[in-house]
Amino acid sequence: MKSILVIHNLKSESRNALAYASELSEKLNVKVVVTYTVPESRSLSAQQTVPEDSFLHDEVNVHEHNHVADHVISLSYIDTLGMSIHELTVKYDTGIIIKGVSGTAQAINEELKTILHHTSCPVLAVPEDVNFSLRNIGYLTDLRFAKKNITCFINQFTSSTNTKAKLFNVAELGVPHMHDAYAQTVFAQSFGNYNLGLMNIREREVAKTIDVLTNIMQVDLFVLSNRSSQLNAVWEHYDAHAGQPHAHFPVLIFPC
Repeated sequence: MKSILVIHNLKSESRNALAYASELSEKLNVKVVVTYTVPESRSLSAQQTVPEDSFLHDEVNVHEHNHVADHVISLSYIDTLGMSIHELTVKYDTGIIIKGVSGTAQAINEELKTILHHTSCPVLAVPEDVNFSLRNIGYLTDLRFAKKNITCFINQFTSSTNTKAKLFNVAELGVPHMHDAYAQTVFAQSFGNYNLGLMNIREREVAKTIDVLTNIMQVDLFVLSNRSSQLNAVWEHYDAHAGQPHAHFPVLIFPC
């Protein structure tokens, strides 16, 4: 992984997502590549970012401007016309795609679907009212269906960012709960060598679980699989708690 790709539409949520990506990239020691969905302003591309060639030749030497560091590379809207998200992620060895989001959960979900269906990279949805904070990461899933590629990613991510992570075991709809001892055994066998803790959750109402995790356990980044019941619960939580503290939080979604 050499870069984070930010999808920018020149709206406030994209500006916040770019700021978030810039801070995250410093922790991961990677570059930020910005692609625009609308023609970018000349001032933004010229003053806040550096030319594409500097990424390829690694000869970046410009001053920071407006808190956007010199490792942020702007791709011209014209130059990327006709290029797919997949082509961009391959060309720039992208490990994470970041998209600023706002509005209702349905609107956010529709925006993200288009990206998730055309990439193998995880997509990080960053709400426009969220500031960068990265201390505790929560992988919200049913342990029996937890994916090795996701836990491997989390393991590498936490090592690079010096953060803590836990797998929060929430049973899928229609599936029995796991007893604590059994959950610990399965977890130890499958993920015992990972930098990852386990919490076995018996609460069926995922929205209540999310409230506890965000407000009490201070989880500031959730990791989920696309099309999971846990992700659906996150979107329901977004709408049900709109306008309340900790109602919105970054969500890292892995394509199925």
